Amino acid sequence: MNRREFLVGAAAATGLAATSRAWAQGRDQAKLARLAIMSLSFGNILKNANQPDEPARTLDLMDIGQMYADRFGIHHVELQHTHIPSTEEVWLKEFRARLAKTKSQVTNINLEFGALNVSAPEPVLRLQAIDLTKRWIDHAATLGCPRVMINQGALTQESKQAAIATLRLIGAYGRAKRIMVGVENRGAPRSAARGTPAAPPPPPAAPAPIDYTLLVEVIRAAGVYANCDLGNFTDQESQLAGIRAMLPLTDGNCHVKMNPARYDITKALALTRELGYKGLYSIEAGANMGPDPYENTKKILDVILANI
Repeated sequence: MNRREFLVGAAAATGLAATSRAWAQGRDQAKLARLAIMSLSFGNILKNANQPDEPARTLDLMDIGQMYADRFGIHHVELQHTHIPSTEEVWLKEFRARLAKTKSQVTNINLEFGALNVSAPEPVLRLQAIDLTKRWIDHAATLGCPRVMINQGALTQESKQAAIATLRLIGAYGRAKRIMVGVENRGAPRSAARGTPAAPPPPPAAPAPIDYTLLVEVIRAAGVYANCDLGNFTDQESQLAGIRAMLPLTDGNCHVKMNPARYDITKALALTRELGYKGLYSIEAGANMGPDPYENTKKILDVILANI
């Protein structure tokens, strides 16, 4: 790149930043203060040690807070734990300081440990899930992040009691560190019995209903919190019923995604208002919406601002 190309590119970037700031300043600042964006929304362009060095990966995690603030006027950053390239205290403190420059902070960390989860049938896997989650609760404290969200695995009636006992230990550690431990509604449960093949997935036109009631029982019994995903429901009826069941147990964060084939997200947002929800709405813009994560995020952002 020659000097002229560099200057043209820099000028274009400056112009885009100015336009984005003007767009954000024209929005309701009180409402923007209740929004977060998941790093998952930018997973396809985020530079990451776990991903190949691809030209399309243009966003460095260190710059994500600046980008959210400049382009969207949002200062709450929700992270996937796999997007964090280092858990060294020096790196975590540097990242926190970089966010602070734009008056931003990490508001939630989503923990995805695969087979190491609270519903695992093997006790050793549940113990490892406890130990690993405790370490990430410590990382959250270093980052100044008030909550983490676990993946509960295949929660079933068979795994219910073990999951409750395991979550109680995790929740107690979180309370000692002043970190809330949340669990979200994810998908239709599967049998936990060993050697029992999972049932074939239902046809797309008629998905199985999601049993959020079991999740609510476990959350209540374990003394942890619900991170309600407004989009992880199969239809409008189950969505609205699930929100009514989960939102009273909220950790102050909920995920918002759009899927017009299943539900009208404006009805879900209206219900959160009716229930007096005062927490964060965290944008989860999936690649199913289109190839441009910036545009996908803005679409959801505009819908939320118009309906909260």
